[in-house]
Amino acid sequence: MGLDVLIYDKNDKKINTYEITEALHNEIFNSKKLWRSYLELRKISDYYLSDATFEGQALNGLITDLEKYKMYINENNQGEYQSLINEISNPSIKKIFVGGD
Repeated sequence: MGLDVLIYDKNDKKINTYEITEALHNEIFNSKKLWRSYLELRKISDYYLSDATFEGQALNGLITDLEKYKMYINENNQGEYQSLINEISNPSIKKIFVGGD
């Protein structure tokens, strides 16, 4: 079971749910990678305790972190990783909540 990403519009209405799979989470937060220097991204690093809300500057920061971090993602996971970026980058999104197990 992956991390649930609940996506809300400007009226605070949930418009979608997206899953960050366990495999993608492991790829992003591999201990050999430099994810700790990405301030917003590291908020979802703990697979079991990740409960974080991103809106406004924090959401923009998370998207920026994901874009910059893309170079560290294995090419086999690039499609799923880009799909996550695309999903949360929609201009109609006001906030997202990422929840762990």
